[in-house]
Amino acid sequence: MTRLYERSDEWLRSLPSHSYAAVLGVSVGVGVLATGLLIGGELPLVEAVTMALVMFALEYTFGRFQASEE
Repeated sequence: MTRLYERSDEWLRSLPSHSYAAVLGVSVGVGVLATGLLIGGELPLVEAVTMALVMFALEYTFGRFQASEE
């Protein structure tokens, strides 16, 4: 399991910033959608898409979660 994590982490860190932001946005959107469907919230699809777009925009603009290239 650790090996899989390390390989996926290495792959994600090697992505360009726009691709990394897209992966982050999609993964957050899927997580919010799954949680919304499990707890039965109102408009889970709208919430998931909104959260995915917000996370994509923040990561693409500020690059907070990707490792710096220093």
